Amino acid sequence: MAFSPLYRQPSPYYSPYQAQSTFLPPHVYLPQPPINATTYNFAQAPAAPAPPPHVNVPQPAMHAAAAPAPPLWLRTMTAANLDSEMGLIGEMMVQYPYVTIDVEFAGVVHHPPYTGSRPTPDEIYAAVKSNVDEVPAVQIGITLSDAEGNLPTRSPSSSSPEQEIAWEVVFSDFDASRDPHVVDSVEFLRNQGIDFDLARRIGVTSTAFGEKLLAILPPPSRRGELTWSAFGGAYDMGYLVKMLTGGQPLPETRQQLMQLVKSRLGGGRIFDSKYLVEHDRQDLRNAGLRHTADVLGVRQQEGVKMLAGHKSVVAAAIFATIRSQGVHLLHEGVIDGIL
Repeated sequence: MAFSPLYRQPSPYYSPYQAQSTFLPPHVYLPQPPINATTYNFAQAPAAPAPPPHVNVPQPAMHAAAAPAPPLWLRTMTAANLDSEMGLIGEMMVQYPYVTIDVEFAGVVHHPPYTGSRPTPDEIYAAVKSNVDEVPAVQIGITLSDAEGNLPTRSPSSSSPEQEIAWEVVFSDFDASRDPHVVDSVEFLRNQGIDFDLARRIGVTSTAFGEKLLAILPPPSRRGELTWSAFGGAYDMGYLVKMLTGGQPLPETRQQLMQLVKSRLGGGRIFDSKYLVEHDRQDLRNAGLRHTADVLGVRQQEGVKMLAGHKSVVAAAIFATIRSQGVHLLHEGVIDGIL
């Protein structure tokens, strides 16, 4: 989830792709239009004037034009296609071992105590635990990438070009008539395109998703090859642990939480790109997902509705940019706000 643990009210973010996040029934995927590119007709360009005699004109460097990134195909995962989509994720983890997650939920109902000063990590974690224990997850976004930040690609049909893919898992757990929630947060999620009635009918339970995630992970001897990340990941990692433990309450301490994350994931490195950015760039202290992406030059498309899938794509691009810019990843296992 791309929010600070202190301020968890949802707000729209924007995608680096010209693709709309779409809440779809099972097996229905909408291929997105290709990204528009401005072309220049060199045949009609006016001829450059000839240089005066004996003037050495420097020539431009010869390089290939950067190809536009393929459009994003956000694949919706429900109970009907859970096995096939998770199987695909498991296969692709070998080539794309960087896993970025983002969790959507129905708002923060418990807050750290107000004391006039910044809450301590223990107070923040206590609020995270209370919310994760009581408020069911609505979605999780999953983006895989390689060391250079490239996403896997697939073609929607035999006649269609390949598109970059990421996943948005729809959970059936949340019921506004029963579960604690923030009314404004639920309304915001509805405005972003979530049909909560449809989700309860076709979605997957978060515990079934957690069981399947454990099943597709590489064998223990190779799980250390995976790298997990989130942006402002206290809630993301909290919900991930809840899914991987069959819906059990979170452990009592933040240190136990991270131990449980690592033990359930079977190894691998864990990073919070928000924490990494804030400790490398003073100008990005307390910055949100969208502003961080803007400053780092991550491509975004204005006006696109954002949910967990697209947010995980933006968070993955931020993490890849951090790595490409040589930021030292010295804070492995440190989650913004709680560690």
